[in-house]
Amino acid sequence: MRALHTADWHIGQTLNGWSREAEHEVFLGAVADILEEEIDLLLVAGDVFDNTNPSGESQRLFYRALAAFKEHRPGLTVVISGGNHDPALRLEAPGDLVEAFDIHTIGTVRRKNGAVDVEAHLVPVPGPDEAPAAFVLAIPFLRAADLTGISFSADDQDRSIIEAARRFHAEIVEAAAALVGNLPLIATGHLHCAGGLESEGAERRILIGGAHAVPPDIFPERLDYVALGHLHGPQNLA
Repeated sequence: MRALHTADWHIGQTLNGWSREAEHEVFLGAVADILEEEIDLLLVAGDVFDNTNPSGESQRLFYRALAAFKEHRPGLTVVISGGNHDPALRLEAPGDLVEAFDIHTIGTVRRKNGAVDVEAHLVPVPGPDEAPAAFVLAIPFLRAADLTGISFSADDQDRSIIEAARRFHAEIVEAAAALVGNLPLIATGHLHCAGGLESEGAERRILIGGAHAVPPDIFPERLDYVALGHLHGPQNLA
């Protein structure tokens, strides 16, 4: 199995008032070409769009790209998790349609009976025999409401955010591992991990990121790979 990890497309972004649509078209075309190199899984770890109210042109570009991806690689599984720039509910809205093409969008933390609905975050990746060969645990950008036990006092805020994020990941990974057994488990995340290299002026400082950078060890060892987004550029925190 081969996976392609991408993030931070920021479709709809402008530069000094000029549209970057032509650049995005070139980039998305290059992604489509790469998929022909026997890629089985495409991960998009947040910030598909540049703002929470993307234009019709931006949305058409996004869906045209998805169609091209499936044309280049019909058996491809696509997993898209939301970032801090994304319109989370709008990203999920066409889920019933796009899932028929094995394209999965998770924009928000989904809950059931007061707990995280782990099954709604798990996406199977089929192997040659169509049985699951791995699973993706799609975790979008975490907002304050997604975490418990955060203190907003000046003296305690950073530590409590880190501990809340650690608890969240420990609980969701434990529940996911119970469902997938020994199969590989890949997680996504959209946050700022301590030790990552920031691009000057490119990322907003966000609650689970920026000034509140979290250590890589918030991700349990059971995870075989964590596909991160938010910091613009290749990162290796192993």
